[in-house]
Amino acid sequence: MIQESSVKYCLSCNRSENEIPLVTLTYSSKPAYICSHCLPMLIHHPEQLIGRLEGAEKIPPAEHND
Repeated sequence: MIQESSVKYCLSCNRSENEIPLVTLTYSSKPAYICSHCLPMLIHHPEQLIGRLEGAEKIPPAEHND
């Protein structure tokens, strides 16, 4: 059996795992990948991922205790 390997891409900037480290996440039982550069966007401004991550509109941003 031949096992195919598929390159993973950041859901935000579309850079590949060959260009930048990617973090694997699961949301709504679906795998997704985000790069180390775009991870703060997921944490602080998830609304910017609407249209790129299904259900992003439901993710609340992190609370900040300034």
